[in-house]
Amino acid sequence: MERTVEPELMEREDQVISYAKADFSDGENNLINQINYYLIKNNINLNDKELIVDLGCGPGNISEKLSIKWPKAEVVGIDGSKEMIRVAELNKKNSSNPSQLKNLRYMCADIKSLKSSDISLEKNISLLVSNSLIHHITYLDDFFYCLEKLSSKLTINFHKDLKRPNDEKSALHLKEKCAEKYNDILTNDYYASLKASYTSKELKNFIFENKLSSLEVFEEGDQYLVIYGKV
Repeated sequence: MERTVEPELMEREDQVISYAKADFSDGENNLINQINYYLIKNNINLNDKELIVDLGCGPGNISEKLSIKWPKAEVVGIDGSKEMIRVAELNKKNSSNPSQLKNLRYMCADIKSLKSSDISLEKNISLLVSNSLIHHITYLDDFFYCLEKLSSKLTINFHKDLKRPNDEKSALHLKEKCAEKYNDILTNDYYASLKASYTSKELKNFIFENKLSSLEVFEEGDQYLVIYGKV
């Protein structure tokens, strides 16, 4: 199936509200567990000197989970959508455990013009994370250029996204499964995201052609891709 580009930012209020109210906790917890496993496997501890950045943070679901999992680290959630950041800040304010989120802050910024100095002048980024961001980026060059600008030699990258189905029939099947759990807005957005996603071959070829061989790509089931490693 050919890739169909979708808008890079989610700014419609109905989209943002639907996304913020949906329960994606199983997938989010799985991502946190995957990151934690990778860090433990590589003997990496995140303390109060560490900085974690969540790119394309949306309403802050992953950012909050990162800040709770690694309370000694500073966590920054970044999104280009002002509406998403507004909701993320509101969610943080209304959290049932606000004391657990003291290490978390948000900023609205376009990743294509983002520099590490925009985030912190004192700390290098130790962990750079994104979830369901890559398919929103029209050109892979912009995504990987952002990673290169934000990463030091010690930065661990961990990015998870949808995998584009092989054909329209497979995409429609996944859309039907999504409709069983979520509303029409989320289902239609999910279908558009599937068509906008990349394949593992496309990601691997880009990494190879741009000499980013320290990054690995693996497929998780029939729906997801994960990129991890150092830039």
